[in-house]
Amino acid sequence: MSSGDTDEATVSAASLTFTNSNWNSTQTITVTGVDDAIVDGSQNTTITLTVNDGSSDNNYDPLADQTVTAATADNDSAGFTKSETNVSVSETGTTDTFTVVLTQAPNSNVVISVTSGDTDEATVSPSSMTFTTGNWNSAQTVTVTGVADNTVDGSQNTTITLSVNDNLSDNNFDSLSDQTVTAATADPWGFTVTQTGGSTSVDEADTTTDTFTVVLTAQPSSDVVISISSADTGEATVDKASLTFTNSNWNSAQTVTVTAVDEEEDDGDQSTTITLSVNDGSSENNFDPLADQTITAVTVDNDTSGGGGGGGGGGPPPTTVKVIVVQSNNSTAVSESGTTDTLTVVLDTQPSSNVVISVLGTDSSEISISPSSLFFTPSNWDTPQTVTVTGVDDEIIDGVKVTYITVAVVDALSSDEYDNVASQSFLADTYDDDRGYYSVYETGSSTRVSEAGETDSFSVVLNTKPASNVVFSIISQDTEEGTVSVSSLTFSPSN
Repeated sequence: MSSGDTDEATVSAASLTFTNSNWNSTQTITVTGVDDAIVDGSQNTTITLTVNDGSSDNNYDPLADQTVTAATADNDSAGFTKSETNVSVSETGTTDTFTVVLTQAPNSNVVISVTSGDTDEATVSPSSMTFTTGNWNSAQTVTVTGVADNTVDGSQNTTITLSVNDNLSDNNFDSLSDQTVTAATADPWGFTVTQTGGSTSVDEADTTTDTFTVVLTAQPSSDVVISISSADTGEATVDKASLTFTNSNWNSAQTVTVTAVDEEEDDGDQSTTITLSVNDGSSENNFDPLADQTITAVTVDNDTSGGGGGGGGGGPPPTTVKVIVVQSNNSTAVSESGTTDTLTVVLDTQPSSNVVISVLGTDSSEISISPSSLFFTPSNWDTPQTVTVTGVDDEIIDGVKVTYITVAVVDALSSDEYDNVASQSFLADTYDDDRGYYSVYETGSSTRVSEAGETDSFSVVLNTKPASNVVFSIISQDTEEGTVSVSSLTFSPSN
């Protein structure tokens, strides 16, 4: 008894012996399939039965061989696996990797093409992988590299496609579906402005100063110059016209000092816009598209006004008029949950015509004010009018924020005797209602892998926008049983 291909089928005995007494008793041969771990489809093996002339009755020697065909059904299926479904890179040129390996041995080469759906965001290397009958079970690595596109476009997802090259591959693998990996390319280019205490306020009384800091969010390859300008240098000035960040000091915050200007004019508290803009001609191109950023500097007036006139004619003394503002409980405090507080405004002297008063806040992302204008007439001047301050939910974990509320007479619309009444500013505290939460989502609601190298994934996302980066450490408690693809995840206010 002999099998024509012992890699596909074997027989249970090499020979059968028939004697003068058992010649008419059937003897059984068992044929067994062999697992060859090769994707080769159903294979036919010839099993040959031959009379051994030297050991047999001569009458049987001339008998022709007989054969049996054994069909071995294949239990191997063509396939390939990838180690990751998501990778992350940055436009700074960082890289991330994943691996690809076949699940079964092929009969001939298998070539898998690797393509990036957007080479302006991410490139791949190599562009193809060849698996042979000898290396089919050795994982091959694909490197994904982030590309700087000189555009402020946030994090972009690029699809990396893995497809079998039918013309160059074992036919058993031709029908396999493409597989994809998503590459997230982070746009890191930016600069952060941080006001000391969350706001900028200076006072004409002693020309006080306040500060804010500026820092880049990513390392440039060359200098980045940020121009700084005050919209009203008669109210507030800055001590630097520009800041230069280099490849080495990009992550060191630089300080700008704002100084009040005492202009000796009774104009009430004034808000000045300070603008920070990238100087395109002197900066690395990646930073050129960045939008300008602004902060508001409140200059508290130290000049007081009165009724004017009077003097040497011996007439009556000048009459001083006032706008009386009363905060409920002598303070204003609201919450981002939408709570309210109030203040009342009333005149102390009957005007000769209408008086219009504006009520404005310096940060509409923290509080809203209603109404923003009050109208007093010669008949209702002594009736207090109520202003409602409401907390605004900014969905950022930023603690207690302080906002200035300024009450000022609108001179052009008001009775002349009230024109020189000084503006009044009050502090409003907005209490944060945001707390840090995050969610973990397991693919298919569970995480299961096998020791054959099978992978599974889970995802993490913040439920509330942070004021600065949040970094998670990811640790496997037993790396001999399961490993994780990244050791940390970083979430920023933008992603």
